Parts: sequence; C-alpha cells; structure tokens
Amino acid sequence: MEAWTICKSVHKDIPPSQWELSIYQQNCFQRHDIPPFATDATTAPGTALFQHWIRDDTYQNETSPSSSAPSWDPWNDFPNENIMKLYPDISDDDAARDYYTLWYTTTVVAPNNNYDRRGHLTLHGVNYQPIVYFDGEMLRPYTIYSEDNDANDNHDSGGMFLRRHYDLGLSKLQQSVSSSALEILVLPPPFVGRPCKEACTTSDCQGGDHNIAKSGAIMQCTAGWDWISPTPDRNTGIWDEVEIEWTLSDVKLHDVWVKTSNIVVESDGDYDETSKTTLPLGDDVTVSALIDLAVTATYHGPSKDPIDGSYSYWITPYSSHLPPSPEQLESSALASGTIYNVTIDQCDADFHLGKIRLPKAKLWWPHTHGSQPLYLLQVVFRSSDNTYESRVNTSFGVRTVSSEIGAASKSFTLKINGHPIFLAGGNWITSDQFLRFSNSRQRYFNELMLMANAGFNSIRIWGGGITKTRQFYEVADEVGMLIYQEFWMTGDNNGRFAGEYDWPTDHVSYILNVRDVIRKLRNHPSLAFFGGGNELYPIDLSPPRDIDEQIRRYIRTYDGSRPYVSSSVTEVGDSFDPLDNLAPKDGPYGILKEEDFFDRNPGFTSPLLSVDELAHNVSIYDIKNKRAPGRNIGFQAEIGSVSHPELESLKRFLSSDALKSFPGCGVTSCFQVDQAWNYLKWLPFTEGVSGVDRICQLQYPPINNLIIDTRMDSIEDYSWAAQFVQYDQYNALVQGYSHRVFEWHSAFYIWKTSSPSPTLRGSLYDWYLATNGGYWGTRAGLSGPVRLNFNRLDWTLQVVNTLPTAFVGTTIRWTAYTLNGTRVAGDVIPVQAQLIAKLPWIQIEQEFMPELQNILLYRIEVGYKDERDSTIHSTRNDFYLTDPSIGSHSQSRYALLGAYRKVMQRVRLEVTCTAEADSMDIACKVDHLQKETIAIMARFTLVLDPSMPDESDNRILPSFYSQNYITLLPGESSNVSINATKEQKETWTCLPDGYVGVGTRKRGGFFLMVSVDGYNVAQQTVLISCIDLLATT
Repeated sequence: MEAWTICKSVHKDIPPSQWELSIYQQNCFQRHDIPPFATDATTAPGTALFQHWIRDDTYQNETSPSSSAPSWDPWNDFPNENIMKLYPDISDDDAARDYYTLWYTTTVVAPNNNYDRRGHLTLHGVNYQPIVYFDGEMLRPYTIYSEDNDANDNHDSGGMFLRRHYDLGLSKLQQSVSSSALEILVLPPPFVGRPCKEACTTSDCQGGDHNIAKSGAIMQCTAGWDWISPTPDRNTGIWDEVEIEWTLSDVKLHDVWVKTSNIVVESDGDYDETSKTTLPLGDDVTVSALIDLAVTATYHGPSKDPIDGSYSYWITPYSSHLPPSPEQLESSALASGTIYNVTIDQCDADFHLGKIRLPKAKLWWPHTHGSQPLYLLQVVFRSSDNTYESRVNTSFGVRTVSSEIGAASKSFTLKINGHPIFLAGGNWITSDQFLRFSNSRQRYFNELMLMANAGFNSIRIWGGGITKTRQFYEVADEVGMLIYQEFWMTGDNNGRFAGEYDWPTDHVSYILNVRDVIRKLRNHPSLAFFGGGNELYPIDLSPPRDIDEQIRRYIRTYDGSRPYVSSSVTEVGDSFDPLDNLAPKDGPYGILKEEDFFDRNPGFTSPLLSVDELAHNVSIYDIKNKRAPGRNIGFQAEIGSVSHPELESLKRFLSSDALKSFPGCGVTSCFQVDQAWNYLKWLPFTEGVSGVDRICQLQYPPINNLIIDTRMDSIEDYSWAAQFVQYDQYNALVQGYSHRVFEWHSAFYIWKTSSPSPTLRGSLYDWYLATNGGYWGTRAGLSGPVRLNFNRLDWTLQVVNTLPTAFVGTTIRWTAYTLNGTRVAGDVIPVQAQLIAKLPWIQIEQEFMPELQNILLYRIEVGYKDERDSTIHSTRNDFYLTDPSIGSHSQSRYALLGAYRKVMQRVRLEVTCTAEADSMDIACKVDHLQKETIAIMARFTLVLDPSMPDESDNRILPSFYSQNYITLLPGESSNVSINATKEQKETWTCLPDGYVGVGTRKRGGFFLMVSVDGYNVAQQTVLISCIDLLATT
C-alpha cells in the first residue's frame, strides 16, 4: 500500500476519489511520514485524533484548530494539557462528531507478475464501524464462520475488536491497471458518552456519564476514569493492522487452529503414559504431544462448482524472523502430512486436518518456571490441477492449561502443565492512550521485559480497556507471560455502580466481537484464561445472561481448553462461588502501613464483611464460616498503592511553575493541589486511618503536627522521599501477598503496573518506560523462585518456594547496621521450617541526632541450591526499620533519613563502566570507599552526554538494569549490568579515544554515559570504556 491520505467526511456516501478536485484539495492531506515504531507495511494508520495531530504538525496554518499549538512530536511525545484543550470532545456536538469521522484512503498496488491474483483485505481493528470502497465500489465484509452461512444479512454491525474480511477481486494487470483506490470511512461509536472535563471533581467519572458502555465492544476508559483523562475522539479510527494478501487462488485460508489434546513424557524413546496431567519441569524434558489441527477456508470464485485439492502441513521450530522457505520445510519439519481428496465449495468450511503426534517437543512455561519454545504450523491448499494455492500459518506452544479451587486458599488457581502457578501480576490497560503503539512489537517487548525483570509472570488485560493485538501476544509467547484477558464490561458502567445491566444495547454485535477475539487469540500459549469483565455483579444479571452463555459456548466451540470466569469481583458473603468469579472483593488503592500487607485481607477486616453487614454493624465475630471463599480474598485482582515518576519524567509532564507547586504535607484533597498535578491524577501519600503523610515522614527538621502550609524543602526532596516510600510500600505489598503462597493467596495483580498516559497514580514505570522506586521495591520482593520474606507484622522470616521442585542447603543471614554502617547484630540460620526465626529489634543509642527516632538497616540474605544441580543461588533484601514498639504512625518516623540527606555530606561513589565492543553490554563496578554513612538508594541511569546544550531529558529509555536503587555499606562493592534495546545499541560505537559514543562523531562530544545519584548520593556521570575482546586475547 502507498502512503495514507486522510480526508474530512464532507461526503459520507461518496468516496473521496469521486469528489470534485477543489473539494478534495480543501479537505484531504497526504501523510508522508513513516512511524518510527512501524514494523511492517500492515501497521495501522492510527486514530482520528492522531490524524489531526499529524496534519496540524505538518501544516500549522490558520485553517488548523491548533495553529498556535506548541511544537511537539505526535509520534513520540505525549500531548500536554494545553495541546489537548485545542481539540474538541466528540460529545460536544454534531460538528465535533464529524470532525473525528474521517476517510482513510490509499492506493493498492497489485502484484507485479504474470498471474492473476485475488486480493483479500483484512481490517484487524476499527473503532467503530468501517465503510469500505475499493476501486469506487462499496464492499461488504464476508464471514469466515460456517454458522453464519444461513444468515441473509452479512453487514457489519460494529465493534472495536472485530476483524473484517473483504474480497478485492482479481488483480487488473490484464487491463493494464496496476493500482486501485482503497477508501475507508470510519464511523465513531454510536454512544460516546460525556466525560467529566474537570480534573478535580467529586463526581463519579468512571467512564464519564457511563453511556460509553452502550456501545459494547469498546474501550470504556476512553471516556475517562479516575486515573486518566478522556480521549477526545474515543479512539475512533483504524487502530489495528490493515492487511492485504494476494492469493494465487479463489480459496483463502484463515484461522488455522492447533489444539493440544494429550501430552506424554518421552523417556529413552518410549512414552511415559503415566505423566498425562502433571508434567515435569526442566528445559531438558522432551514430550510427545497429540494435537488437533484444523483450518478454515473461504471460496471466492465466480463458479458455483466446488474445487478439489489437498491440504499439506508442516510443523517446524518457530523463528520470530521470516518463516522457513518451502525448501526448508521438508528438511526442518518435526511433523508433516498431506490430506488428499479435499472439496471446497462456496460455503466456507472448517476442515479438520486430523490428530497428529508431535515428537520430541519441549514444553512451554511461564518465564518463572522454564523456557518458552515455540513451533510454527504452515498449511497449504493446492487444487488438484495445481492452478490454485493458498497458505496460512500460526505459531504455538506445547502446554496444558487448567484451573482448580485451591484446597487452602479456596480460590481460583491456574495450572500450567498440571502445576499450580502462583500468579504475581500487574493490571494493564494499553501502552498508549491514543493507541499509537498498537502494532509495535518493540514497544510490547520493552514493556513485557520490564514486567518480567521485575518478577511478574502474569498480566491482567482489564475489562475497561482493550483486547491486545497480535504483536502483543506474540511477544508474550516469547517472553513467557501469562495473560488473563477480560472482555469489555465493567461494574462501573454496566449496572452494578452505574449504567444499566442490559448494556450494551446491541448484544449481537458484542458477541460477534467476542467470538472473533476467541478465534484469533486461541493459539497463543501465553493466553491463560478469559474473564467476562471487571467487577460485574450480580452474576444473574451481569454479564447479561445471553452474553455470558454465548461467551461460554464460543469458548467451548472455538477454544475448548481455557478456563473462563464471569467476573473478576462480585460481593462478599457466603453465596460467593469461586468457580464462576475470582474474588468477593478487590482493593484498596492507597497507602497502607507496611505491616498491614501481611494481614489475611490487607486493608480490610478478616473475615470480610459485606456492605449490608457493615451498614448493620455486624461484627466479624458474628460470622459463622470465617473461612468460606466469600469471606477472604484468595485471588486479588486489584491491589494498588501510590505512584510517583522519577523527577526527570516529572519535568517532562509538568512546567517549572507546576513543579514548584508540589503538594504540601498532609494534603489529602485534590482541591488543595495545583491543577497541573490534578491533570496527572495526583493521589495523596497519606494513610487513610492515621492521616500520616508518608513523604513528609522523611522531612528534616521533623514535622510533628501536619499543617497545611508545611512542605518538603524542594521538589528534589519531595521526589526522592516519594521514591523511598514507593520502594518500601511495594516491597511490602508483594511480600505480603507472597508469604503464604497457595495457603492464603493464589494470585495478586497490582493496580496498575503501567499506564497509557503520564500519571501520578498507578504505575511502576511511566509512559516513557522509566522505572521508579516502586518498581525496584517490587523487584526486590519478587526476586528469584525462592524468596525470603520479612513479615512486617510479627517480624518473622520466612522462605517461600514458588516452584514445584525442592531446594537444599538453604541458609538465612541477617545483619543489622546503623546508618553510618556500623554492624550492631546478626546471625546465620539454617532453614529447618517454613517460619524460621523472629528478628529482634536492636535497641541502641542513636548518637548522630539522639532526639530523632532511630533507624537501622536490616540486611537479610538467603542462599540455596537447586536439588538438580550444585549451583548456589542467593537473594538479598534491605530494610530501613524503626522500633516496632513505637509503631509506624509517627509523622517524624524517618526524619533521621532526612537529616542524613540534608546535614551529612553526600556520598560520592567510585564507579567504572565498560562495554564489550561487539555486544555493547555494559558492566559497571561501584565502590563505596567513604566511611561516614551508608549510600541509600544509589540509582544508575544510562544517559547521553549531559554536557550537550539541549536541556531535554537525556536518559536512554528503556534501559534494563540488573539492580538499581541499591544500598551500599561503607567499604562495600557491587556490580550493575546495563542493557538496552537492539535498535538503541545499533547506534552505539567505540570512538577513537576508547569510549562509547552515539552516532559517528569522532571525538569529544556525543558520549554515552552512566549517571549515578541517589537519596544521599552525590550526582556524577562516568564515561563507558570500550573493551575489544579480540584485542585483549
């Protein structure tokens, strides 16, 4: 396809190619840009608002509604509040609706060869309804479902997640016409709702006025939520791939299906038939898999006569690069076959290729349990006279998926290859509010690697968000992330809290979108289970019964393996059914005391009480069955806390004036906060019960009584305190939910781990992919399959093994230090039981500032060996603790840390960094040679030369660190490895002076460097030395 031309919808019933020239010139513009994140020619052109951005950025003239807009990059920047105000909301009036109703036009070039080929157009994602013209004629989509063949009307009824298939006919080379116009008018959703336009309000703004839910198969949060501003065009437009395939055939193949029906272990060439349900771990394990193969074919020829032919298939190891050539197929195939005497007629046919045995296969596991081998299935149809040929392929993994109700947790428990998997996950909306990264494999790889490196093994695609694209699921397959995919309903808008239970208004359209999603995602091993929606209740009304029943039928028919639950959360009580719903309750979403995370139901009573019971003052002691599934949270679908980006990101979000207006101590209401902070959905760092401001606990001189006009001394102090609080908060959160794996909890999902927009609420890394203190606290708490948890509630140490394999030789070492690095106590403990020991608080006099509450650094380490080898593994956690007898409610609890930052001289670390010339992998060694104090939260950041005149953010994002925000004792050394994306590293080079640089500049300027700073660490940047391994050997 050629570049896209975008036209206003001055005519909705006539395609632009048929307009008068003057009208066309006034209302159309051609895009000459190439998106930097495009992966291939099928990349989506983008939403309507995005088209206006590109036009305005390109033309900046007086006819543009944003001619006075500041300069910004619509591809790579996020629009600030001032830019967003320049564009109307689609709900404003009919003119605004027309403003976002656009024609997407392009030229389709037919294949340049001697054969007539039939073109097939697939629109993988359009919001909400496309009207397609090809060569001046309107096209209707055709169905790929045999059950639809009896339907008389095959029109498109709308939906954001429905694939549309169109027959473009034969190429016109014989008529000397090599190209044709493809023109697509995209109509917005029928119900767009009215958003809350005030950033700070007491109104319920989950989905605006909630009418967005009437449209059904749509991303509900596009109308705004308490963590995101509304999207003006409601993401109207072509947001997913536009694919054109030319086949040497009147037959088109679709949706090849690979369904694993039986897996047995191979042992010395034999099958161990006893290992059908629980399969062994280990990357050296080989299995024999019995798989069902099926494919769908559609016939588009002019003749009503059927076509006879054959199907051939090959299964080979998968590569993310080009699929094997026909010559390579035969030599590399693990299994292959041909089915003869196949007949295809004008009714599309689902053809069962048969059950085959795939030998010597490797099992697919989540990355926390093993590797992720993938396979490629290619299917070819050839007519008997060899004049027709059509191909289709898919990747897949060999694994089983099932679920059970945990015997102890009494909650939904996912099983992969027969083993219960403790799900440590994050909630995901989408990568970008405006869907600009929909088809970017690189963006998805970056984000999923950040998730995996933090220790997460699962992602929940929230029901108010989006169904992810092919590229997302391909990356999830390769990374080893388990996906819990919900459909597009929320209790906020579908009856429970607001809206109506029978929404959406068009049930048929909704379930057609559901059916197509099930079919297009079913081969991905990363897709673990489906959910009907978010917080739907009561279950006899929400989801609507007909929709829920159809979802179950389609999963049985088109998937046949994955679990399904109707709702993430219903209601507390004895009637709760864990077979149909995940939890009776979710939340909370703000600051908790760290020790609270080790309660049975963090932030709530134990056992839980229903809303009605709380209203009638029912006591927990009145509950008869305290261990009933509906009385405790075993599967936590949403648990959230505070969020604050690094200061460098905050400077990209906020103006210098807004930065100076950071919130004061004890502020809890958005009405007391600067509007610019509210636009980013600011959330207070105060505990709900005690009212303690956690950021201002680090203030020095100490704050004993919160007064509204007291503040941290600077935005730098505020930001570093926020990083410390987040680190501690999320470390306690993940350890609290992990400390009784499968006894109390089978899963937890943080709300949220990422955000589609810059935000001050719910993210461990920001829109620019920069991590924060919460991310590194999470990583410390989830590091390794064997974790050492420190229970903040009773100060006990506990070893948690998340794998179904034994570890031996486990020992615990704990040591307590003063903040100047003096060792005051410690012990080494061999592990004899799950609960090992209780840590003592070491009562010593604090000499530096005796009037302040004392703080000790407790370093806790665990060492262990896998029973299958002799490798010694170890993990470590550092905790800054205060006297537990005083409690955590003191407003001046961490004032001593504030004094070390403001009174003591900053620690200067000795840092050297090198990079291998061939791989450009960076290794840094850091030494703490000073004796006065501990280095607190030392942060490493990969940057461009900070001496460059441009004052913009010079961080290399994303970057991947082996550790960060680390604590170093006086005299201690540590190592930090740093990596970046392949695309980034391809621009790096070894300069003649021996340092790593970016680009081709020869000397003295454009260096790649590592910045080191920290809570009490002096900022410095160091050059990266190049090491040529060949020259040194």
